[in-house]
Amino acid sequence: MITAGPLIELAGEQWRGVSDGAQRLGCDLVCFVGSELDHPDPLKRRANTVYDLISPNRIDALVVWTTRVGQLIGPEGMQEYVKRYAPMPIVSVETSLAQWPTILMNNRDGMKQAVDHLIEVHGKRRIAFVRGPQTHAGARERFLGYADSLRNHGIPFDPALVTMPGSFIWEPNGATQAVRRMLARIKEPPDAIAAANDDYAIGVVSALEELGYRTPEDVAVVGYGNHTNVRTHDAATPAFTTVRAPFLEMGFRAAELAVALVKGQPTREHQTLPTQLIVRRSCGCLPSGLGDHAPAHDRLSINESATASTVADHLRDSLGKPSADLPDGWAEQLVVELMAAGRGEVEGAEFLKLLAEYIRWTARAGCEPAKWWPPLFDLHRFVTARISDATIINDLWLRVQLLLGDAFATDARFKYLSHERHDQTVREAGQRLIASRDVDELTTALAEELPRLAIPGCHVMAYDTPGTARALVRYENAELKTPPATPFPTINLTPYPFKRNVPFSALIAPLYTDEDHLGYVIFEEGPEPGWIYEAVQQQLSSALRSIRLMQELKDARARLEERVGETEAQLRHAQKMEAIGRLTGGIAHDFNNILTVVNGNSEMLLRRTLPDDPRRTAIEDIRHAGERAANLTRQLLAFTRQQVLHPESLDLKHNLTKVESMLRTLVGEDIELDIDLPEDVAQVWADAGQVEQILFNLAVNSRDAMPTGGTLRISIADRTLGNGDTGRIVGVRPGEYVVMRVQDTGAGMAPDVQAQVFEPYFTTKPVGKGTGLGLSTVFGIVQQSGGQIELISALGEGTTVEVYLPVPHERNGTPEAPCARRTTTHQGVGTVLLVEDDAQVRVMTRRSLETAGYAVIEAGDGQEALQLATAHRSTIELVLTDVVMPKMGGPELVRLLRSTGAAPAVIYVSGYTTDEILDDEVLITKPYVESDLLERVRQVLSQDA
Repeated sequence: MITAGPLIELAGEQWRGVSDGAQRLGCDLVCFVGSELDHPDPLKRRANTVYDLISPNRIDALVVWTTRVGQLIGPEGMQEYVKRYAPMPIVSVETSLAQWPTILMNNRDGMKQAVDHLIEVHGKRRIAFVRGPQTHAGARERFLGYADSLRNHGIPFDPALVTMPGSFIWEPNGATQAVRRMLARIKEPPDAIAAANDDYAIGVVSALEELGYRTPEDVAVVGYGNHTNVRTHDAATPAFTTVRAPFLEMGFRAAELAVALVKGQPTREHQTLPTQLIVRRSCGCLPSGLGDHAPAHDRLSINESATASTVADHLRDSLGKPSADLPDGWAEQLVVELMAAGRGEVEGAEFLKLLAEYIRWTARAGCEPAKWWPPLFDLHRFVTARISDATIINDLWLRVQLLLGDAFATDARFKYLSHERHDQTVREAGQRLIASRDVDELTTALAEELPRLAIPGCHVMAYDTPGTARALVRYENAELKTPPATPFPTINLTPYPFKRNVPFSALIAPLYTDEDHLGYVIFEEGPEPGWIYEAVQQQLSSALRSIRLMQELKDARARLEERVGETEAQLRHAQKMEAIGRLTGGIAHDFNNILTVVNGNSEMLLRRTLPDDPRRTAIEDIRHAGERAANLTRQLLAFTRQQVLHPESLDLKHNLTKVESMLRTLVGEDIELDIDLPEDVAQVWADAGQVEQILFNLAVNSRDAMPTGGTLRISIADRTLGNGDTGRIVGVRPGEYVVMRVQDTGAGMAPDVQAQVFEPYFTTKPVGKGTGLGLSTVFGIVQQSGGQIELISALGEGTTVEVYLPVPHERNGTPEAPCARRTTTHQGVGTVLLVEDDAQVRVMTRRSLETAGYAVIEAGDGQEALQLATAHRSTIELVLTDVVMPKMGGPELVRLLRSTGAAPAVIYVSGYTTDEILDDEVLITKPYVESDLLERVRQVLSQDA
């Protein structure tokens, strides 16, 4: 079966209908849940890779719920799309698909019934209609049903009371806006509003409440679909009178047709199933529990010549199976007791006592109190028509309404608490899954949490190469099994037999993030609420993303350890891994601290010793070795600054608001999350993804520091850093910054821990519980972003981490990096002799010079440069040369050139401190940026001219 999420809509009847039909026929059901085809949101489109898993290898026939999957591409587009699944037999549900059999529902008659009810039962005449998406065939039919009802009752059609067709999705907000616009252009509100589905009905009620209208007292509302639930509207929203779409029956029938096609049996081209009107409070029918009387007029569901026995049968039929749990003759007893009470022969207390007891019994059997209302209403009308004085029966009827109203309230509270309990269980499970650091932890977490969620089986597959995947988790029959380690074709769904002794139902959902397709998960059918599967799907996506990132860090560390002592070229290749850079930077930082002591003391000793002191030679050797080591650490630090960032002008308030819900899930229920995001804080210049990484890493550390609960406060504010302001990062430019503070009430840190807390792989957690990369990652990101970081903590007093991010400058209305230099507008003229032994640096520099308009003659060392200079003596205006090179260095090259009478301008480039005498020539130190280089070249050539 192919359908589109959210899974919460499948929990009711679509998925269950096909599942029940398949199991009844001895077949397995695999449901592929993606999104609408050609959805404008790229993230939602990523979900549709799950449809690529459908193959005749594992699938014999296909049921396509076309209104969900294809409403953006229309029937023609859908017909073209399903050709990819040929020659599999296909059954279409809700819209026709070429030659394949189709299951439809009577949308037109269903909406007509709802509007008929408003007119005939409640006397409504001025009825508005909120139309559904134009691309949805069923929504168009429902509008026609509305028009049919008005016409049949002689009510003129008023275009002002009909909204324009909605967008491509059933969003309550869209209906809210449409109703606002409609009410703004008419003088008086309508008597009632019919919505094309229940999601739109929620939006209708919201718009009415905003304008002070009550439902149903001021404006009655009816919907379509019977899919409202406690998770999508609060307890104050009246239960909707709606049309039950026969999804269960449609799904069941679709499964029957699919099996018939596989067997080659004949099938009907189209089958249309009837809908059912469900009467609840929003139209004004069911009691509120506040004593409101029922409508003053109605059509009896039983004829006027009915007997007490007929009424009793109607009671039993209305309740269905739950009535079997009641005592024999219960319905007849209710009829007799109400008739006797209406005539004044007995008091009504006995009737109310019996009714209350029967409602409780049926509730325990799963019967909703709303099912009692239609037959009781008919019973009331039946008895009233047969007594002379209705005073007693009307008083008793008011008490019946109060009794049912209390039952409705109790049922609503029970459903709400049940959903809350499910929510809490899913949140707790999600916290464990998201915090998994590797596949083993994820597997253990799933094995312990899935039984709590009543999910009997779960198979997690991660994409490997295109078209293949690896099995990460195999949990079936409530036990873990070791999956094969080798990749397998994804069209096989699993690398192992996926069969059961009895027919089963499974759901396949994609695992993905904004950046990548991760894999897919197969759930074996368990709990009724579909949103549970959706929540676990999202949590698994987050967990796999974290595991992948952690594995990349571990792999990077392993590669770094293997490459110690290898050449600089190998280290440059390894620098692509972020963790290697952080480790190397930490080593260089600590080594520089040691060298500061060594070089400082050797310099001091040299000043205090005489030239002929016999110890002077040893001290000079120490100083020389220290200088060589300093050169090495400078190269290491240059290496660590090559991480690729994508900075932009960010609104921190907006970015932090987007991840607030993820933060609340991450820190857990025991920790209070207090976020203060003022409106007027400046924007920052940073990489959005890295800012989120900073926040998540700090939040995880704070959470771990508060195992028994506490408070985590996150705030942002403008701040100016001056020359005297210090932090953990040296050399931070003074200027305007935004500070992000992450403050917890945890255990705090001792001074010795604070001194090492940002070092790579330092952790205070037990072995196996932490990598030591969290805060060092934060440090590296902040440093590369041109920011500052400070940590304030004390044992027993919690910890505050302050992250300062630079505010961008504006040039001609466009934000740019705060340290950005002006790009020279000077168009270079002249010839430059470029001498550099490092081929990569030479290529980069030549490209920069040629882009700026200079002619470039390049050489790999001094000797080659001398030969080229002799050949081009009259055309070279500038020599740009490295200082230290094999064969011949830069200063020697310049001296030889000038000895021949040539006098070009000279710029030296070096990554070393040097004792060479460079006269008054310009020296550029490596690493340099293009703008600095071109500006120096321009200045030197201008002075020489």
